[in-house]
Amino acid sequence: MTLPTLAMHARSELSELSELSELSELSERSERSERSERSEPSARCGRRRVWLAVCLSVFSPLAAAQTCSIGTPTLAFSAFSPISGAALSATGTIPVSCTFPLLGGNPNVKLCLALNASQPLTLVNAGNAINFGLFIDPAYSTAWGNSTANVIAVTMARNLLGGTVTQNVNIYARIAAAQNTVPTSSNGNTVYTHAFAATDATLQYASYAALSPAPACGSAMTAAAGTPFNANVTVINNCTIAAMNITFATQSTLGKPVTGNSMLTVQCTKNDAFRISLSGGLVGTVTARAMTGLTASRVSYQLYLDSGYSAVWGDGTAGTSQLTGIGTGFVQAVPIYAQVPAQATPAPGVYTDTVTATIQF
Repeated sequence: MTLPTLAMHARSELSELSELSELSELSERSERSERSERSEPSARCGRRRVWLAVCLSVFSPLAAAQTCSIGTPTLAFSAFSPISGAALSATGTIPVSCTFPLLGGNPNVKLCLALNASQPLTLVNAGNAINFGLFIDPAYSTAWGNSTANVIAVTMARNLLGGTVTQNVNIYARIAAAQNTVPTSSNGNTVYTHAFAATDATLQYASYAALSPAPACGSAMTAAAGTPFNANVTVINNCTIAAMNITFATQSTLGKPVTGNSMLTVQCTKNDAFRISLSGGLVGTVTARAMTGLTASRVSYQLYLDSGYSAVWGDGTAGTSQLTGIGTGFVQAVPIYAQVPAQATPAPGVYTDTVTATIQF
């Protein structure tokens, strides 16, 4: 009887050991499960942090804004002839540039260019001056200034890939009419200049969103430094000349001298020295001029600088003289004195000659 009891005890002990073993395995699985659960949030958190980092690198806007600047303006007039009395116009350019980031920031910029110098402006040379003005429109109706009504306003948009965008802004310049007395210097073409300071032409700008209206000039904007520049014009030495015909009175005989007169009108740039020569005509020379008619007959005559008929007006050769003068900017009348000396009377008819007046300056 003892052995069976021992066997039963043995089975009971084995059963208890089996239960202990199962409990141990459950405990280990529980611990592994807890470790796993503790580690999974960490892993998920780690993956979340990596994913957030990637998202930030792709979607976070760049910390950059538009910056704009003004380049060196250019303004040069063509040659100016004061004696014309006419106005002279020119178009200059002001380069403006804005740099946009690739991403982020507003895609548009409003730019306002102001002129802080007082108008009218002057181009100067050695104390002499030419008045001119700057305008915001090609009709020259609105003077450029620094109030909201007369600044130059433009807009600029970002390119697809961002970067720098440059635009040339036109300015319209006009030299005023009726400045006939502007002189040249040393009998040559003379350059007149206006020097603009860096503060004379300035830029202000502000960015704005794609669907928003552009801000008004005069509102809160960022200022950009200007640059100094020059405006130039070359005043040319110039003269014009015109002549009136000389008509002698009808004569029945040429037994005594016949006189007549006329004039040249000359206009030269102020301070411009000039001289005028007269040719010998179609058939004569400067010392022996002659008029011809329908026949072979000729009528001798001569042209003079003075009313005393002593200084023959020619080209400076063979003892003849030229007329010299200095331009005033206005029209000057120059008299010509003519005389038909006493001579044999030719066949009746009309006698003529053509003389060329040449002005050198």
